[in-house]
Amino acid sequence: MWRWLKKSTPLKNPKTKKNPLPARPVAYARPGPKLELLAPAGSPASWAAALEAGADAVYLGLKEFSARAFAKNFSLSELAGLVPLTHEQGARVLVAFNALLKENELAQAARLLDALTRIKPDGLIIQDLGLLSLIKKHFPQFEIHASTLMAGHNAPGLTALAELGFDRAVLARELTLSDIEGLAVDAPLGLEIFIHGAMCFSFSGLCLMSSFLGGKGSLRGACTQPCRRRYASGKKKGYFFSPTDLDASELMARIRDLPLAALKIEGRMKGPDYVSRVVRAYRLLLDAPAEDMEAALSESRELLASSLGRHRSTGFFLSAHPQAGLSPGQAAVSGLFLGRVNKPGPDGGLVNLQEALEVGDRLRVQLKRNDERRAFTLKRMNIGDRRADRAVAGDDVYLAAPLALSAGDLVFKVDKAGKEKEALASPLAQAFKARPLVDIKPSPRLKGVLNKLRARPNSKPGQGRSPETWYRVSRVGDVSGLAPIRPQKIILPITRANVKRMAGLRRKLGPLFSKLIWTMPPLLFEPDLPAFRQDLARLGKMGTREFMISNLGHLPLLRASNPSARGRKIRVFADHRLNCLNTQAEAELADLGLAGVTLCLENDEENLARILGRPGPIPRLLYLYGRPPLFTSRFIPAGLKDNLPLESPRRERFRLRPDQYSVQVFAERPVFLAPLLRFKAMAGVKAFIVDLEFDPRPLATAREVNEAIKKRRPIKNTSRFNLKRGLF
Repeated sequence: MWRWLKKSTPLKNPKTKKNPLPARPVAYARPGPKLELLAPAGSPASWAAALEAGADAVYLGLKEFSARAFAKNFSLSELAGLVPLTHEQGARVLVAFNALLKENELAQAARLLDALTRIKPDGLIIQDLGLLSLIKKHFPQFEIHASTLMAGHNAPGLTALAELGFDRAVLARELTLSDIEGLAVDAPLGLEIFIHGAMCFSFSGLCLMSSFLGGKGSLRGACTQPCRRRYASGKKKGYFFSPTDLDASELMARIRDLPLAALKIEGRMKGPDYVSRVVRAYRLLLDAPAEDMEAALSESRELLASSLGRHRSTGFFLSAHPQAGLSPGQAAVSGLFLGRVNKPGPDGGLVNLQEALEVGDRLRVQLKRNDERRAFTLKRMNIGDRRADRAVAGDDVYLAAPLALSAGDLVFKVDKAGKEKEALASPLAQAFKARPLVDIKPSPRLKGVLNKLRARPNSKPGQGRSPETWYRVSRVGDVSGLAPIRPQKIILPITRANVKRMAGLRRKLGPLFSKLIWTMPPLLFEPDLPAFRQDLARLGKMGTREFMISNLGHLPLLRASNPSARGRKIRVFADHRLNCLNTQAEAELADLGLAGVTLCLENDEENLARILGRPGPIPRLLYLYGRPPLFTSRFIPAGLKDNLPLESPRRERFRLRPDQYSVQVFAERPVFLAPLLRFKAMAGVKAFIVDLEFDPRPLATAREVNEAIKKRRPIKNTSRFNLKRGLF
């Protein structure tokens, strides 16, 4: 297996000098900086498997604030034992601290950061700007990596992240190899890319679907994977939004020569057998001499073929809109497909196996009635009247299950029997288990940090003036139609059509032109930047002074384009896509010079009350009404028409609309956060935003919403999103 590796280095057993741990493969020295192979560690067993297979570093989550909340994750005490043991093996540990934080979670985040200063992991992966603010102010010793959830996908975005103090950026998974090659040449910080594992339909950091459907936010690690559901569109049914898994193995000869900091394997929800096979496969491909690359690829394919994942493709690496990246005709569950339930029974169901199976295997069933997925360990199966421990493809097997099965339910094998126990029995895992538990006590300075977080401004929070109402429309032609309701501001997307038409309508609009805030799209890929800069320059010549950003990379773009009118300073507001969920995030945006921030759309009433109960460092905007994009994707689902609705198994209805940069999916049922109109605590709220960009009748809806605001009443058949049910 390791024919291209240097002689192995024995691992030191930390508990006893006797019986040294098995040798760990050490790669050939490569020219230039070491390219890190970064593996997932969702459990102690997977951590041990990753290191024993040759990973240079592992990334893992704590029990709190991890964007994989359903992984086993690690306690502080466990991490305190794991970090030095990992370092003894010559590997690094990165902590994924990458969930969005609510206001009342900031203190606990500070306690964890304080503890991590003693544990000394090699870096933190984060996305929350409030957490970034805490680190910069109070815990600056950490190496910090920008999570892929921050949607870093162009050169201005990398510039912004470097200026904020990030040491590394995990690039968006939606970039082509050509995109990555261009960004890597003069990158202002280290770059990391995903090379294997699950992909999301929506661009990372821009998915609201899981939160919209049930309050379980993907940006807080609780994603319910709505993109894996089966949908109907007209007479068509399929898994239209379900991506394949990413597999870059055949491209590694090209990838490994890029000036990158790390190659990352997705999979903190995966078991040790999967982690071991995938790490070994990519270790082979990273270390093989050029003349042996073909043989290495053949061996790695065997390893990957036996890992329990979904169907695989090269993702976006070879195409910006890969048709092969979606599998609409296949079930969405990860693992080996075993078959359909042909005949349900009182405690299970009969299945004609397509793969071998044994008692103890971990199974997952995708229920036909609602597309929900349930996992369990197989404890009993029968072939005919006989109990069996093993079965092979072609056998008709009755599977005992702890849930009611129906005909047509899909059954998958997601982990092999005994692999968890086998991994935990390894010498490295046993060395971890033998480490004494460490009690991490607070440092003396923590009290001062917590006092600063609890400190309240001297001024009392008052309602002050009633919030203004700002309207967002999609086209220049809708601007004049808003005049009768006298909007204080009008938000208009920067598109080539809008900019071109505005040049001819500016004088006709009169005072309405000065009310315009031009908003920038969340996705701007490198090939689109020259034309977009031209649009910014045209707006500057027209005297445009106000902009709204939805990605941090927009700030360097605005600065470079200098779209100010006659030297007057521009004003920049933050869109809800910057995911501001706490006052520390507000403070970070205020330090960047923003004139106002739209609070996170996923907010719930309790968190909003905490934020709005006192003045903030920056004027606040609240999203009140609209059809926000729930998916924003670079995938183009085949065969779907934007004039036909899509329906989920729960009869939720959605619409799909492409634009010049992406495909967006939004709910037919609009959001109207009417309870905000009666909120008592509204400190610092400058305006409500009424978003009509995806409304089929924007001007009529504007009048309806305007009337509802005046009377402070709800509108029928609208959603309150997470406001009342809570954000989990």
